[in-house]
Amino acid sequence: MTPNFHFFAVALLAAAPAMAQVEQFNVAQCAQLQLALEQNRDLQRRGYRLKQELKIKGQQAQLELQLHYHCQQPTEKTPPSARQQARRQSARRPPTPHRLAAAKNPAAPGLQISEIQVKAPYQGAKLTAWLQFYQPPFYCYGVRQTARIRQCVEQRQQAQQQFEQQYVESVTGR
Repeated sequence: MTPNFHFFAVALLAAAPAMAQVEQFNVAQCAQLQLALEQNRDLQRRGYRLKQELKIKGQQAQLELQLHYHCQQPTEKTPPSARQQARRQSARRPPTPHRLAAAKNPAAPGLQISEIQVKAPYQGAKLTAWLQFYQPPFYCYGVRQTARIRQCVEQRQQAQQQFEQQYVESVTGR
């Protein structure tokens, strides 16, 4: 083994505990990061000047790393201070005639009520089991090559089939 390899192995082992204790962002922060990454990719698709290349690609790399390390298991809760501030602001605002009318009559003129339902493949306990079973590989995040996308989709489908079989067996008690 070369001395460089030893240094790399020691550095990797020393950084491993630190990687496991990375702060996880909340869902809103992760959504903002994802949106910023999509905007960065749109900018790259539209084109840019040669002077901007390093800055744009550096931002993309930074966003991808933040998403990978800080959004693996985003938290649902917002910090208590933000929640308290939101409560204080809502308590301070006096009810306006518009809000009073909407509260009394949900179908008031000018208001539109719509309902959107999003069905995920798994819900409840089955979703929890799926999230514990499958973690997509790192190279499947932010993929743009068709061959790699196909490979990631096929891996996920195979994992879903395997999960379905194991889940049915565990539920039936075999």
